[in-house]
Amino acid sequence: MQTSTHFGSQTSGEDALIEPSRWTFRALWLPLVVVVWATLIGAGMVGLMVYHNSPGARSDGNPVWQENPLVALDTSRDNLLVFIHPKCPCSQATLSELARIQADCGDRLRIGIAVYQPDEENWSDTPVVRQALDIPKAHVFADPNGELATLFGAETSGHVMLFSTQGIRTFSGGITPGRGHEGNSLGREAIRQYVSQNEIICDTTHVYGCPIVDRPSAGLTGNEELRRELE
Repeated sequence: MQTSTHFGSQTSGEDALIEPSRWTFRALWLPLVVVVWATLIGAGMVGLMVYHNSPGARSDGNPVWQENPLVALDTSRDNLLVFIHPKCPCSQATLSELARIQADCGDRLRIGIAVYQPDEENWSDTPVVRQALDIPKAHVFADPNGELATLFGAETSGHVMLFSTQGIRTFSGGITPGRGHEGNSLGREAIRQYVSQNEIICDTTHVYGCPIVDRPSAGLTGNEELRRELE
């Protein structure tokens, strides 16, 4: 009596036990990996959104014009002072909004842009400075070591202050809806309304930008936050 031998792929009992365990392992861990990956991506996006919507530090100081050797009060029209760090990418949105304000207000508003200038660096030719210089009739000048910003209480790049012809501050804050974002904002509308109608609809808003002067005690220094913005 002949016994037929069948050749071909057959799974031994041991393999039959191992193979399902491999599939079970994959079936359990693949969804878990996907969930962890999606969670990390979501957390990163939320963190980015929180950062871009987090206002900068401020200390508005005295609510009247401060006498200084860099810029004088124009008593014939309203005065807008803007404090900028020359390497803050967030401030490009501020300058875009400032150009729109200048186009609307024209000669009724004098615009001065104080650009932070440390002693040890020459930051007079950056994209931010060039953009500021492109705004018609704006007076752009260097603020050595941020002394003027400190005098007026501006700590964050993009801080804007509006003063009347009598030197009374009527607005202090930012003119963008978030860090590096252009668009309608209460700050921009407040400046337009005061210059055109002499009406105060809002006297303060959040400022979104990088620190003007390094302050290690406040957490991130200006340079560290700039590096974070540029990454």
